[in-house]
Amino acid sequence: MSSDERTTVWKATGNQASGTATIEGEVDFSNSLDVRTWIKDFAQTFQGDLLLDLSSLNYIDSSGLAVLIEIRKHLKSQNRGIRVVGVSSQVNKLFTLTQIGELFGL
Repeated sequence: MSSDERTTVWKATGNQASGTATIEGEVDFSNSLDVRTWIKDFAQTFQGDLLLDLSSLNYIDSSGLAVLIEIRKHLKSQNRGIRVVGVSSQVNKLFTLTQIGELFGL
């Protein structure tokens, strides 16, 4: 990796009983595909809507937002939904700025 490349750190945990996925750290172009894969895989382990806790997510860029929109579309095709149940102030600003918060129940 060259010195100008940056790899962000993220962590995800899931609770199948409640259908809640918690994403922490940062989501950007360097890891958004990994985050997408994790969320899709987790969502297939239970029935019902996916609850997304982003209260410990420090940063998300446009590629991360695109992943969330893609996951929403994927779940909708299965007659399921996705709702953000917690959001950090920084991430909330981006949801508000891009006007996609209402897609996720914000």
